[in-house]
Amino acid sequence: MEIRTTDEGWVFEDMDPLIVDLLRGLPDFAATDDEAARARIFSSLTGGADPEADREWREDVGPELRALFKDHVDVVSSDLRTIQGEDDAFTLTIPLENARAWIHTLNQARLALGALHGITEDDMEGRLRQSGARAFAIMQIDFYGMLLGLLLSRTDL
Repeated sequence: MEIRTTDEGWVFEDMDPLIVDLLRGLPDFAATDDEAARARIFSSLTGGADPEADREWREDVGPELRALFKDHVDVVSSDLRTIQGEDDAFTLTIPLENARAWIHTLNQARLALGALHGITEDDMEGRLRQSGARAFAIMQIDFYGMLLGLLLSRTDL
């Protein structure tokens, strides 16, 4: 895979089918209805230290935050529908104006994957041997994190 940064955004070229599948799965993870994942994405403001503040946060900020996150997932989904190519030569362009939506969606997906698979800090630091679905989830989290870092590295965002 080759990633080019342009004045208009990013161009991902020569993507293989695995990369395309990882990208296409991004909206599903970010918008999951899983209770543990949603609790992680929309975590409490004070971590339970101030129940009143947590309640106000859920009631006052929660609905707007959920709408914003849904809008961002919709933008990413739309961008993903523009993937072109075949075999091992797929291309995706992410417009600069969609960067914030991608950043939020990548972050949501990483949080959701962690919650869905019970991923811990030890898992992410490689201190525990993993296999199967858990190992694949860690790889997805790392891949999404790499993309997140790439998008955040733009100084003009």
